[in-house]
Amino acid sequence: MNANPRFDTPACVTACGPKNASGITSVSSWNRTRMSRDRRGAAAILMVAMLGVFLVMAAVTVDYAYIQLVRTELRAATDASAKAGAEALSRTENAQQAIAAAISCAADNKVGGRSVVVTQNDIVLGRAVTGGNGKWNFQPGVTPFNSLRVNAKSDAVPLFFGTVLGKNSFTASHKTVAGQQEIDVCLCLDRSGSMLFDMSGTDWSYPPNNPRLSNFTAWGAQWRNHLSPPHPTNSRWAVLARAVGDFYDEVEDFIPPPRTSLVTWGSSYTMPIAPGTVYQAATTNVPLSNASFQSQRMNVNDSIAALGVQPMMGSTNLSAGLDRAVQQLTGPNARSLTNKVIILFTDGQWNDGRHPRLAAQDAKAAGIIVHTVSMLTQQQPDLTEVATITGGTAYTTQNEIELRNAFREIAKSLQVVMIE
Repeated sequence: MNANPRFDTPACVTACGPKNASGITSVSSWNRTRMSRDRRGAAAILMVAMLGVFLVMAAVTVDYAYIQLVRTELRAATDASAKAGAEALSRTENAQQAIAAAISCAADNKVGGRSVVVTQNDIVLGRAVTGGNGKWNFQPGVTPFNSLRVNAKSDAVPLFFGTVLGKNSFTASHKTVAGQQEIDVCLCLDRSGSMLFDMSGTDWSYPPNNPRLSNFTAWGAQWRNHLSPPHPTNSRWAVLARAVGDFYDEVEDFIPPPRTSLVTWGSSYTMPIAPGTVYQAATTNVPLSNASFQSQRMNVNDSIAALGVQPMMGSTNLSAGLDRAVQQLTGPNARSLTNKVIILFTDGQWNDGRHPRLAAQDAKAAGIIVHTVSMLTQQQPDLTEVATITGGTAYTTQNEIELRNAFREIAKSLQVVMIE
């Protein structure tokens, strides 16, 4: 007997299949019925399998979204904590008060429905310094402190579908470095005799039609110009005044804006005709103070304007000006935790007083950055060296546009709030 009988044989059809009107089983009808039942069974199995996949996908989607929400909450809480600590550090100059402010602010924020717990061990104070790549680098433990880092971590946050994913909870962590960078700036400006010249770059070339031209003519036209105040719009002094205005326009929106002072310099000189005015090598025109930003700006502008209606005399004792600026930023009105910056401007070559390198070394020892700006001169090794020693930048400008852009760029580089 055949072990594998054919199901379309008359015996099998008669015994197994439905019969037609003649009493003969219909093979095609029977096959369709069986195939339909098979398909329904396979579809049910597939639906059950797909339902399981959908449930896993839903669990993953919901929990992943929740994880991202918790991470976002923790990041916001950590940023707020670091900013609060940095603000307190700047305002009080007290490390413990800064730590307390950071801890308190963190506790005011919730992550996964729970208050964020930051301890003193999670907070590191240090100093933020500019790197050669234009970024700020945080140096933990380096004094004087001007920044802090908060390392925050959430508690174990339960997941909605932990049993499905095989992981019942997760923890998130985040760190933020912030510095409320208060800045003390001293504008250290050359007021030597060459600031009377025009912008041609030629020595002893004065702007024509100076409405302030002296009546003294006994020594010729050159001395007449030299014994006169600078031209109100076309002299180098007038161009410098506009660049200083650009600087203030850039920094006025800083929070907080910098405290500013003004030192002008040339060399020790006595005017050779009446009234025989004596010029000091360096003068503190506007001292560093706690006056409002607008008051400081007005005082600096008024001093620059007042100098602009007087003759300018003397050589280029660059170190005298730099030394006086350092005194301002380290004197009784200076604060220990501020970033200290000198903007040293000249239109000439150092030719009087001690070597600028020595003054730069003193500035560096006091933690002061010196940016140097030259106008209408070629690259000056002395100015480049001063900037390099103190960690500043040397700018060489050849016209008014470049000069004003240099003052704007320096202004933009002064402050940072969020470092990492």
